[in-house]
Amino acid sequence: MAAKRMLAVLTICLVFGLGAVAGCAPQAPTPDATADAGAEASGEESQSGKDREYTEDELAVIAGAEGTTHGDIGEDVFLGKDYIDQLYDRWDMVAEEYSPEVRTLPDGRMVQRTPTEYSLASGAWQTQANTNSYNTYWLDSDNRGCGSCHADLGSVLKNMAFEHTQVWNDDIKSNLTVQECINCHHWAPGYMEKNMEFGTLMHAVHFGARHKVQFAEEYGGNCNSCHNATDNGQGMEMWDLVKYDHLWGVNNIASEDLGDVDFSFEQETTQDNAFSFEWMHAYYDQMRHGAGVLGTNLPQSLFDNWEITIDGLVKAPYTATLKELVDEAEKAGVVVEKTSKIVCSWNMVGGGGISNVKITGIPVSWLVEKAGGITDGANGVRAMRADGSSRRSFSLDKLNANEALLVYKINGEPLGAKQGYPCTNWVEGVDAQVFSKQINAYTVADDCPPDFGDSKYCAENYDGSPNGWFDENGVIVNRPNATILDVPEGLVIESGKPFDFHGYVDAYNEHISQMEFSFDGGETWTAFDLADTDPNRVVWWHLQWTPPEQGAYRLTVRATTAEGSESKQTHTVLVNAKDVLPSKEDTVVLETTSLVPPRAAAAGGQN
Repeated sequence: MAAKRMLAVLTICLVFGLGAVAGCAPQAPTPDATADAGAEASGEESQSGKDREYTEDELAVIAGAEGTTHGDIGEDVFLGKDYIDQLYDRWDMVAEEYSPEVRTLPDGRMVQRTPTEYSLASGAWQTQANTNSYNTYWLDSDNRGCGSCHADLGSVLKNMAFEHTQVWNDDIKSNLTVQECINCHHWAPGYMEKNMEFGTLMHAVHFGARHKVQFAEEYGGNCNSCHNATDNGQGMEMWDLVKYDHLWGVNNIASEDLGDVDFSFEQETTQDNAFSFEWMHAYYDQMRHGAGVLGTNLPQSLFDNWEITIDGLVKAPYTATLKELVDEAEKAGVVVEKTSKIVCSWNMVGGGGISNVKITGIPVSWLVEKAGGITDGANGVRAMRADGSSRRSFSLDKLNANEALLVYKINGEPLGAKQGYPCTNWVEGVDAQVFSKQINAYTVADDCPPDFGDSKYCAENYDGSPNGWFDENGVIVNRPNATILDVPEGLVIESGKPFDFHGYVDAYNEHISQMEFSFDGGETWTAFDLADTDPNRVVWWHLQWTPPEQGAYRLTVRATTAEGSESKQTHTVLVNAKDVLPSKEDTVVLETTSLVPPRAAAAGGQN
């Protein structure tokens, strides 16, 4: 992280002959030194102005008389011109040496995490230079934030020795942010052993015995690498969460000045794989996860002999094999094939815990009808996992609306091991916690909790189906969730050419009614109404926009539902538009987006 900057500091110090005590800060040269340097640079004696005779008008300009201008007088008449030239030359060198780092990612795209300060704002008081390299020389922003070391946080988690829950999603190309990490590790009763532990964990990881030497010496890490120390009363803020409030060179465009933008949305796009929360709940979840990682093909006999039981408050409980049920349902013409979404309650803004896929399944209502129907007193249906690790329930409303399905194919293919082969429960309009893998029984019951969950987290915080992640104040932070996809931090794009921002917006069981976009940090918004969105499928949005000139731009998105929910957290990305794209040779080429090497599989040597 710091190797480039350390070399740059040394270079500047050598060029300017500055001492370590001065911290390489520019020092005002003496008048004689300035004059001599200027003469040497120009190849002739410096004209100090001492021997020159000035006209009355020139003297008036030099004296700053009111109403005078220097438009008709050459700048060289001013005393100290050589001194000013030296200041500008010095800061031009600093600007070049400390130019923001441009990286080439393994996929060939380029990113520049820090905005370029092309010039000082008009009327700025820093008249000793065109720029003072505030972002890079003073704030050292290239060496701050998670992305300064970890070009892709999802890749870091994917390669961890202790396997992390899958929060990345390669199929939709989500880009994990530290805000997602904070949300889960800050408040997750029933999921995390201790709440509000993100800071404790991260400081131990970076400054603990295993990594502190590497973090501090190899990467130049310190408190400022992650934090912003302020005088605003907020103490040590997370740099990644506040950096756009402090960086110079971010172009703000008000909604009325945005120009033409092209907005569209659709709900048909599907992914090759259904997102899988995987291995979190029990030992057999880990087994399913491991089989998927190793590419294990589970036998057809498991499908043919798998038994499904319908019991509880039904008139004629029964047990049949999955194959028998599928054959009978196909002959009866009740098999459902449709595009449907799966989304987890923890899926944060910017997250990858969501997918749209084509499912093939049998309505649970048809299975219950085969059992003679429901008897009096029932209030829900429990989906019983074969390994006993889950007995989540769903409401009779979902049953009667045919939104509960016994799914045995995804995208026309049998389920994979990680997806719960040979079958999984699928309930639309609720979070994925009730999507029980390897289900073997549906039990109609009268004791289903009002939240239709069975974990401590749900029971203490929810009325109705979870459908969102609550913070410690009982506020859902991810409904609705408007997310920008496939824009790595500081993506380099071409100015004057259309660029397609895209992503998804979702609100579990609520209808997305409006999306809003801001190019000025949320000061003004451009709104688009969405009509007739299906809450059981993902809404994929596109916003085509053309950067008017080179510079950094940030896009922020948020959404509203027809039911009245508004985004509690927004998602922001930064892009850097350039008139001419850099050549790969002029960038830092990254061979990996993670400091953590890929983990070898337990068997077969697979990564």
